[in-house]
Amino acid sequence: MGLFYLLLIFFSLGAAVAWSAVRIIRSLHLLQLDSYSNARLWKWLWVAPFQRFFEYRSLLILSLLLTASLVLGALGFSGGAFLLLGIWPAAAFFLWRNSKTAPAKKKLVYTGRAIRILFSALTIWAILAALAGVYGGWSLPDSPSSHLTLVPAFILFAGLFLTQLAPLSVVAANALLIPVQSAINGSYLRAAKRRLRDYAPTVIGITGSYGKTSVKFLLHTLLSERFRALKTPESYNTLMGVCRVINEQLRPDHEVFIAEMGAYRPGDIKELCDLVHPRMGILTAIGPQHLERFKTLENIEAAKYELIEALPPSGVAVFNNDDPRCRKLADRTGGLKVLRYGLDGPPSGLRVWAEGVTQNAEGLSFILKDSDGHSVPAKIGVLGRHNISNLLAAACVALEMGCSLEEIAHAFPKVRPVPHRLEPTRGAGGVTVIDDSYNSNPVGAMEALKVLADFKSGRRVLVTPGMVELGAMEAQKNEDLGAAAAKTCDYVVLVGPQQTRAILRGLEKEGFAGEKIRVVKGLQEATAELRTILRPGDVVLFENDLPDLYLEAK
Repeated sequence: MGLFYLLLIFFSLGAAVAWSAVRIIRSLHLLQLDSYSNARLWKWLWVAPFQRFFEYRSLLILSLLLTASLVLGALGFSGGAFLLLGIWPAAAFFLWRNSKTAPAKKKLVYTGRAIRILFSALTIWAILAALAGVYGGWSLPDSPSSHLTLVPAFILFAGLFLTQLAPLSVVAANALLIPVQSAINGSYLRAAKRRLRDYAPTVIGITGSYGKTSVKFLLHTLLSERFRALKTPESYNTLMGVCRVINEQLRPDHEVFIAEMGAYRPGDIKELCDLVHPRMGILTAIGPQHLERFKTLENIEAAKYELIEALPPSGVAVFNNDDPRCRKLADRTGGLKVLRYGLDGPPSGLRVWAEGVTQNAEGLSFILKDSDGHSVPAKIGVLGRHNISNLLAAACVALEMGCSLEEIAHAFPKVRPVPHRLEPTRGAGGVTVIDDSYNSNPVGAMEALKVLADFKSGRRVLVTPGMVELGAMEAQKNEDLGAAAAKTCDYVVLVGPQQTRAILRGLEKEGFAGEKIRVVKGLQEATAELRTILRPGDVVLFENDLPDLYLEAK
């Protein structure tokens, strides 16, 4: 009989560890999505604790079994209380078989760091389960008796503890591994610094609240006409991301290295500059992106200006003169060569500018001019007036690197839309899809609506979850988006009932017809709604696609 009870304890705790492992992997995924920040994971969990931190199905089942075991024990049925331990593994298996989770937009990547955290978290939880099992087994005599009534209750409580507090194992493992990760990061950084020192490419840093990825792609296209250039791929813009690119992709024949620089806190860009030592720096814009983290625009401004402060005396600082905060920073910058680009206002003081900008469904046309008196007609197959500004930033640097305006114009046919940034495709059934789903900010979102408005045939449909991380400005900016969409769109599909309430207010204030607004919980429902709306010739704009961290709790 004792062996039978031991097996029940083993299977009950084993089911708890297995169920915890599922939750541990989920928490690790979310930790990875937000740069392995324990604080950000903790905040995400406690936004909706009973949907995220706790798992209500296992919580309910284990609570009921625990209560039942205490009742049976109190009535003297200790054997029956032990038999309840066998119900939980069966219930856990049933829950697992019937669980339906939406596929992740960005899957967990099992990097070395992720594997170390996963192994450590599982080890911590397995040790706790083993200790509980040893205590429970040690308490078993040869036959059941009244003093055994608390043993099954203890085992079920241990299972409840393990399953419900599983996210804490990830937090604990991540914290315990900080010294290990710091040592590993240090070795990667030293290797990257040696590689940069040995190969000595000209390093160009790009930062800004928005536009930096587009400028990076455009600049790489222009400079590749003359130089062997390497850029950080996609949105690799953190210290370790840039470090990885250097260690894995930088070669001796690379003459130029273009590094995108992102920031989530003060000092991030300074750390990047200490690694790559840029000779040129581009500041694209200062806006409320990540205002939730930085709290004030002044803090964002100071963080982005770290790039300019890191330039050597012989360096070149490039500013977007159309952005008031960038213009102010350019005015105060001394001891460096300062170049400006812009679209608005007189070209006085600008190195390059554009005139006569027109836009249609095929792209943008304009006259590109520089301060030397040269001008060339230009046409690029990308959408969005703001992309002219991004192209001017790239052209400004290309001129400084020795390219002529004619060489720059020669590269224009090679310019392609950055993936998921106003990227047009031909969808099924003659529908045009404009994919602007990578990210969204107040300026880019308004420009995206202007692009949508340029499509004159067919109906215009917006699909969006709105914008996030805008701090105190978030509700107003999303309401403004709704108001602008009301003047442009024929239908609007809002993804996330809670997240999009401000957009809905903006639509309603402008008198947008309620029957042309569809509110859905996720992209799968949005796709289903689109099937009922779209017909040949229509245009759909996907404006933003929130990562899993921002999905509403169900």
